[in-house]
Amino acid sequence: MKNEVFLSAFKELSFMGPIAFILDFFIIGHIAKKLAFKIVNPAKDNPFFLVLAISAISVVFMCPLMSLAATLIFKNAGAEIISVWLETTALNFPMALCWQLFFAGPIVRFIFRHIFRRSLTADNTH
Repeated sequence: MKNEVFLSAFKELSFMGPIAFILDFFIIGHIAKKLAFKIVNPAKDNPFFLVLAISAISVVFMCPLMSLAATLIFKNAGAEIISVWLETTALNFPMALCWQLFFAGPIVRFIFRHIFRRSLTADNTH
């Protein structure tokens, strides 16, 4: 691994980011929530389990889709597209799941909790 890997990743983010946003916001997010509510009962279960279920289900759907996009855009797989896509998904999945559960999810929840707490406080003072 070299430092330039990170620079390449940031360059790829400019077009992979919008693909991920569109897929998650318009399709996968809704599916993940529906499936999570079938697994976890918010009235009875700890809300943290609902967060984990939504996060894990999102990764289950997003990882293969984003791996397909990466395969099509970067890998020049040709006739081996299915096997290259499956290999890419298998290599990406453990990192995607760990990243979502241990880093991205908690960081985003922390930021949103503080943004919306300030917003609610500002609304109540007016």
